Amino acid sequence: MMVPARLPVAPRPFVDELLSSWMARVAARYGAEPLELMVYLAGQGGGEAGARQVDDVAPDIGLLMLWAKACRIDPERLWHRSLASRYPDRPLDWFLTETVPVCLACFDADVAAGRDANLRANWRLAECVACPAHRTMLLDRCPACRGHLRLSLRMLNGLLRPFCRKCDAVLTGGGGEAEDLLKVDFAAGVLDLQRQINGIVRGGSGRLDRLELAVRTLWAPLDRDGAARPVFALWYDEPGWNCPFEARAAVGRSAPLQQLPVRWRALTLVILHDLFGADLVPCAVLPEAALVLFRRAAPLPWLTDGQDLRKGKGKRTIDAAAERVHRLSKRPVHRLNGNFLDERGDFGRIHP
Repeated sequence: MMVPARLPVAPRPFVDELLSSWMARVAARYGAEPLELMVYLAGQGGGEAGARQVDDVAPDIGLLMLWAKACRIDPERLWHRSLASRYPDRPLDWFLTETVPVCLACFDADVAAGRDANLRANWRLAECVACPAHRTMLLDRCPACRGHLRLSLRMLNGLLRPFCRKCDAVLTGGGGEAEDLLKVDFAAGVLDLQRQINGIVRGGSGRLDRLELAVRTLWAPLDRDGAARPVFALWYDEPGWNCPFEARAAVGRSAPLQQLPVRWRALTLVILHDLFGADLVPCAVLPEAALVLFRRAAPLPWLTDGQDLRKGKGKRTIDAAAERVHRLSKRPVHRLNGNFLDERGDFGRIHP
């Protein structure tokens, strides 16, 4: 039996740091990626565990034990860094599962404090689109190359700094975001909505169920056969508006906020406020503008039956019409008129 590895240097996790961020910092100290270090640790005493990565939401206890032994840290302390431990009552649909958006001002603050850059746990919350500490919008695209943001932590001047994997640019705010007053005002307004949504999510069922229904309906496809745009396209008053490529993956999904980039999640919060006011959730009687939008939603299963998606009750099936919507949502946009191929324009827009 092989003795588990002991790493000579292993930084401690920060209080508000994502578990995966801490593992990336440990691996970066050895010039490796987290998966490479995981394979090494698993080979020392974890069997086939190296084929898996640690999940931020609910990590595998066996994998945590490998990291805990290697880094000489209490495994219970690592478990408390998981999102399941930090937010025990939060539904899984309200955690991001893909790219983690970041605040460049937070990275700059890490450097100013003389510590390694790290990813904050609240950046994985689906409603989190702005940084409460710096009142700026989170970013999910590299400010240098404009590509989808994928981070790599590397040593620079004695500290671990975030770099873009695609263009190798160091990620720093440099104060440019704070100088744009329009962005500052927008971020401040969205922050208020973000706090309200967070309170609804933490409040449990009831209002949360109504909120989820509203979000799913806004991102449901239109009722026209073959429509690949979401219902809230009618909220715009611009003829011919189509769902952009970066947001098409969310159309017709049961948890659309997981699939959306930051700016489209922020816009969803704004529309909820525009339709339902300060409560951000539909009441017993829908406002007229919301009623028009809701009536135009395609009859998807999660909009027509009352089963609880978050508790996994009942098997969901998608009918042929919904399947066609999903196929069309992946089709290219015509370069001349901006419409999806085989889709005619619908000029019945409304704007409340």
